[in-house]
Amino acid sequence: MTRFMRIQEKQTGLYKLSRPVLLRMGFLALLLLMGSPLHSAEEPYYKGKSLVLLNNYSPGGSSDVWARLMARHIGRFIPGSPAVIVQNMPGANGLIAYQWLGKVAKPDGMTIGAFGGGLATSQATGEFPKEARDIREMEIIAGIQDTDVFFARKAVFPLGYKSFLKPTKRPVVIANLKPDDSYVRDAATMALFNLKRGRDADFIQVAGYPGGNDAYLAMGRGEADLYVTRVAGYRQTPLQEIQAGNWVPLWQGGIITGTGQVFRDPGVKELLSFVEAYEALTGKLPSGPYWEYIKWRTISKGATRFVIAPPGTAKGVISLLTTAWAQMLKDSKYLAEQKKVFGSEEDIMFLGEEARRRIEQILNKPATVDKVMKEFVK
Repeated sequence: MTRFMRIQEKQTGLYKLSRPVLLRMGFLALLLLMGSPLHSAEEPYYKGKSLVLLNNYSPGGSSDVWARLMARHIGRFIPGSPAVIVQNMPGANGLIAYQWLGKVAKPDGMTIGAFGGGLATSQATGEFPKEARDIREMEIIAGIQDTDVFFARKAVFPLGYKSFLKPTKRPVVIANLKPDDSYVRDAATMALFNLKRGRDADFIQVAGYPGGNDAYLAMGRGEADLYVTRVAGYRQTPLQEIQAGNWVPLWQGGIITGTGQVFRDPGVKELLSFVEAYEALTGKLPSGPYWEYIKWRTISKGATRFVIAPPGTAKGVISLLTTAWAQMLKDSKYLAEQKKVFGSEEDIMFLGEEARRRIEQILNKPATVDKVMKEFVK
């Protein structure tokens, strides 16, 4: 060793440290730079802790059903096997929970959102409050492919979609959560059939239901005639009512690919897609500005239900959780229950950057969307 090297060692103090110690220091420094959660091999980050899945709607709705499905399984795939708890925070069409997660929740990986509703579509159409965080600022873990399912009271549509243009009463009462993009979707769907809105016309819309379960109760009381939910929600209360002979399915929105092809969602493959039902009822394929809006809404189902963490959550934690979700999606026990909830064992979820890309597709909306929104939200 040269004299210069010995002087450098004395100045830095490194000559006092052994090679194994130096290697450990370097490894720890690398973990810090990567934003990994601080834990040793013996003590996983989540060991002895509880992970909260915050859901932005009331218990019983399709978003809540989805959150609870994941909560029953995801803990097995997270190192440390944390307890997983679903916490409901309904209100403002899902925005109260979203705002809390984005601005109040600690970015420590202990609370993440399992959100449903039209958060991405609301941002795209300017329905977000000014102070709300851009969804792209959040840490996106996973998303789910889904579709709308239209169903109604049998007393009003005795033959299902076949009696859609000839209901037993007018106006038909459509239940909505609030005058947002879903509200416009229903109005645009009716307008595509040349049906008029108004108390002396073909249909009216009643908004203000906190969540899907509240709309189901309204239908049970006869206050609402038609409602739209997702596959997971449909396979709960609505399907039970249909099997009991009280309600009837109309159609599913379907899955629309980037090339415009329409497929039936495998979870409700027994139901016609909207395109199939429309053609059967009118003898033609849908077209025009209302259809462009409905098509965008249908495509947007690829990012209206997702798992996110607060901004600033360590990249190591996000990587750990994303890996856990990927492992869960291959698990036979999870897939068996997914089939019960969504009607299919097919891969209906996507992770990380793919989920982010689908959100971007919604935010980059066609110009037709604003025109149709302006027509129906007054």
